[in-house]
Amino acid sequence: MKMVKSLLLGSAAGLVAVAGAQAADLPVKAKPVEYVKVCSIYGVGFFYIPGTDTCIKIGGWVRFEMDFNAAGSHSTYVSGGPGRNNRLDSQDVTMRDRWVISNDIRTQTEYGTLRAYTRAGFDWTTPEENGGRFYVERAFIQFAGFTFGRSQSYFDFFFGAMQYTGYLGGVTSTGAPGTDLAAYTATFGNGFTATIAIEDASKRRNGIWDAGTDVLSIGSIPGPIVVAAGGTVAGAGSSNVGDFAAAQVPDIVGSLRVDQAWGSAQIAGALHQVRGGFYGNNVTPGGAGPAQYTGLAPADKWGYALMGGLVINLPWAKGDQFYVEGVYSVGALGYTALNNAPGVYTTLQRFNGANAAAGWGLDGIFGNLSAGPGLIGSGLELTTTWAISAGIQHYWTPALRSSLFGGYQVVDFNSAATAMFCSGANTPVRNLAGANPVAFNNVAGLAGCNPDFKWWGVGSRTIWNPVPNLDIGVEVVYVKVETSHDAGLTRLSFAGAGGRSAGLYAPSSEEVWSGIFRVQRNFWP
Repeated sequence: MKMVKSLLLGSAAGLVAVAGAQAADLPVKAKPVEYVKVCSIYGVGFFYIPGTDTCIKIGGWVRFEMDFNAAGSHSTYVSGGPGRNNRLDSQDVTMRDRWVISNDIRTQTEYGTLRAYTRAGFDWTTPEENGGRFYVERAFIQFAGFTFGRSQSYFDFFFGAMQYTGYLGGVTSTGAPGTDLAAYTATFGNGFTATIAIEDASKRRNGIWDAGTDVLSIGSIPGPIVVAAGGTVAGAGSSNVGDFAAAQVPDIVGSLRVDQAWGSAQIAGALHQVRGGFYGNNVTPGGAGPAQYTGLAPADKWGYALMGGLVINLPWAKGDQFYVEGVYSVGALGYTALNNAPGVYTTLQRFNGANAAAGWGLDGIFGNLSAGPGLIGSGLELTTTWAISAGIQHYWTPALRSSLFGGYQVVDFNSAATAMFCSGANTPVRNLAGANPVAFNNVAGLAGCNPDFKWWGVGSRTIWNPVPNLDIGVEVVYVKVETSHDAGLTRLSFAGAGGRSAGLYAPSSEEVWSGIFRVQRNFWP
């Protein structure tokens, strides 16, 4: 009996030992998986970054477009090579493929929401032969009412919401490319906000012309600096900033805005420094007047721009709207549709046989009025412009909407600027024989010469949404450039470029019809 009992106890002990060993070999129970959770604090599409209290929203779109008698993004043929309007320079069809990715990252803090936002993309446009290009649209931080980084200008209002093109006169905006800025926005409640900002001056800096030194050409602004692709500075030659000196201070922008159920309204103002290079030759001592080296520069001036805009939500159908906004500027044409920012026009040109329409969006003109060794400085003569844009949009059904829109802009050179523009060897305006017999000065000019111009356009766009987040749109635009030179007394001298031959062209008013077909898949929630 004792033997049996001992065997049973030993077996039990062995089983316990084996069971303990097996239990020791079992894997440790895993921690619960941290699944992605919806973040409802900031609206649809946000989710928590696992393990944090930070929310993120990922969005973007993919786009195909085909432009007719226009460049990418419905850039009408009134500038650059396409404005030369000939078999070699003006392609009938342009295609563009583009995609954009955005990230909106937000965290609640004791000072309010801390936000970081980025948006960048990639595009390819006819006739590029490589894989296209990468570009950045937005990269900013917002905290306690402050905004730092690349964003849309606080001068901008509603322009672009009802149309694809930004190239038909009137007002404009920094749009997709944005601008670099530092701003503070105060929120007063009931939809009222006020913002003060300092913004990158180069995005609103048009050309300055030293009319006593540099030859002005149709379609370009001369100067001592070349701004290459990517913004690098390289040597001497023509450029889009002409004889503008290096930037010294940023633009100062202020705006007051209200957004309520009936719509939105805004007034804004901007101060923009206009700063020229030296009178005459900028770098090489010597020479004869008025283009000799002087080492002296005209006094800096402050240009400015004022705007007002209104959007009304119409009662006829959800989404129906009407808007109007206008800009008045002196020495700050970059706050209108003539803008040196990438993809916007600074100069206009449109040839048609023996005729040509041309306009130069100059912030100012200056020159040495002395034909001898001395200096009689003209000072900076600033250019004035006013512009207006308006549009109306109607939803025929929740999936089908159309808009009508238009813009109008007038550019005016004062009497002193006109006299400098229309005299001397550097002007592009000539008499019927091809000569300019008037010496460079600020009291007289070639008879019939007037650099003032207008450009305006109207258009219509229709967008169909067959399914949510898919836009299929068609837009047609008419644009006209009107010059003020007397065709009975003057001619525009052209040195020749691309497929357009050199010669004298009769100043005229020219028009362009263009269209675009666009398909865009939006995939932000």
